[in-house]
Amino acid sequence: MPTPLTTRTKLFWVAVLYFAEGLPFGLLFEAFSVFFRTHGVSLTEIGLISLAGLPWTLKFLWAPAVDLWGKRRTWIVVCQGLLALDICVLLFSDPTQMSAVTWVFLIALAFFSATQDIAIDAYTIELLEEDEIGPANGIRVSTYRVALIVAGGIFVALAGLIGWQAAFGCAAALLAASAIFTSQAPD
Repeated sequence: MPTPLTTRTKLFWVAVLYFAEGLPFGLLFEAFSVFFRTHGVSLTEIGLISLAGLPWTLKFLWAPAVDLWGKRRTWIVVCQGLLALDICVLLFSDPTQMSAVTWVFLIALAFFSATQDIAIDAYTIELLEEDEIGPANGIRVSTYRVALIVAGGIFVALAGLIGWQAAFGCAAALLAASAIFTSQAPD
């Protein structure tokens, strides 16, 4: 019989997972907007990026599939890996225009991120005891917000120092590392 997890261990995993949940959201709605604007894409086209947020609105449509098939940790790890891969592919798209390929990968980024959200929320609900939910919610919101700040502020500043491709490469590496690390999360 496995040793029960301490509250501290559970809260650690909540922090790790919700940081990984917030990062792609921040990249899509903060960093990519700045990225495309610095490459001369029109404000109208950049404004349309908000349409890529539809997967978060519509995730209730495939949430039952995530609940029924496979383990939640597997969903999380696969989605994080796909997010890293998606960002790498976007590195090679033409940043001066919003082509159909760019749109496909932006929407895929949102879809993988929304699917990860479903799995992370379900995982943490199963991980926590009722008396741990309050502290976990505080950590969940805090680390999600930190991820938004990292993606929308620190990441954009980093791009100014090392270039957009290298910065997006760092984001992809961070998500890939998160996938590897999350594969060690408790069942």
